[in-house]
Amino acid sequence: MTKILVASQADQPHTAALVTVYLPTRNRSALVGRAIDSVLAQSYPRIELIVVDDCSKDDTADVVRRCMAGNDTGKSFEYVRLDAPSGPAVARNEAIRRATGHLVTGLDDDDYFLPDRIARLVAAFDPAACSFVFDGYLRETLLSGGRVRRTPIPLSRVVPLRDLLKRNIVGNQVLTLTSRLRDIDGFDPRLPAWEDYDLWIRLVRRFGDARPAGGLSYVHTVDGTRPRLSDDTAKASRAYDIFLEKHPEYGEADLQLCLRLAKTCFGIDALSLSDVPKLLRLGEPRYVLFAFYSYLAQRWSRKRSR
Repeated sequence: MTKILVASQADQPHTAALVTVYLPTRNRSALVGRAIDSVLAQSYPRIELIVVDDCSKDDTADVVRRCMAGNDTGKSFEYVRLDAPSGPAVARNEAIRRATGHLVTGLDDDDYFLPDRIARLVAAFDPAACSFVFDGYLRETLLSGGRVRRTPIPLSRVVPLRDLLKRNIVGNQVLTLTSRLRDIDGFDPRLPAWEDYDLWIRLVRRFGDARPAGGLSYVHTVDGTRPRLSDDTAKASRAYDIFLEKHPEYGEADLQLCLRLAKTCFGIDALSLSDVPKLLRLGEPRYVLFAFYSYLAQRWSRKRSR
């Protein structure tokens, strides 16, 4: 493992908690600069950004160096390159191990923060009242012809463990105490997918309900012009098996049905028509229509293959 560059944080009044932002990246030099800039542009003053490069083969290192050279914000900035590709969980855990912030949150290299994100999360977080805080996001979908569709995804209700086990209703990034992530050993490197969801479940099980900040402060980008990667289905299938092993709650038939629905999103499972009213009884009406379409798509696929 090679630490390449560290820029120290300028002296600032310690009137706010230091927040560490972990940013794993691999072969996304065209996007990681935007993610970095969105952290450095945060209105919240005391931030430590740790970019962990999972052994990229493109010019990611050059992009990060340019971002560091142009950083005049006073925010701390560290870049670490792993010696071999190890996966996003290992990269995130390396940043968490190095973190000096009292609080911690994350960012994916193809997404970006809106300017008030960290200030909103810090203001909403009370460690005595919740395990972590989360916020709503915008789904930014790249369409053909360079068009972009932005869809707001508000997340506004308190999330107890059982609701979280039904589906990931807190998004892919949260803010919590750094010590809490270390207490539960961070992200699970065995998981090829859903590693964030697994961590949120373990946090809520250990430290209590999750609470919303009540806004929209994160942009999740989706390239709608490209098909899903061919190995997504295999990853989701392995993640499903590990979830069943790790979380005993999924021994309950109703919750296992919810986990199967997550599998269905990757096209590696399909719900039967009898599953639709079960989901409705579970209080998940927004997924009933998806489940019904999944059933119809499965029947159509079988007819075409005959």
